[in-house]
Amino acid sequence: MTHAKNHGILVATDTIEATVHFFVALEKSCQVQLMADAAAAGTGTKPIKIPPKDAAITHAVVGSMMGGWFSGLPHFQLLETQEGVSFKFASNAVSKL
Repeated sequence: MTHAKNHGILVATDTIEATVHFFVALEKSCQVQLMADAAAAGTGTKPIKIPPKDAAITHAVVGSMMGGWFSGLPHFQLLETQEGVSFKFASNAVSKL
């Protein structure tokens, strides 16, 4: 995952499900960061940063490709319900993760 200067965010993973999940999560994280920066600036302070150890623990819990794939499935399930279509998921996607 990366930020392309003046072009927004870019996410690429092994599956479309994980890519969608991590894109949505990163977009929301960017929004939260902007709000935290604005709130801190309004009080004349700086945001409190998460210690690297805590960030590493969070990544270990939610940052795996399997976790991204699993968390991305509801996006497609919702689309299937809303659009009345059925997506074909790769049966071997999980084994690759």
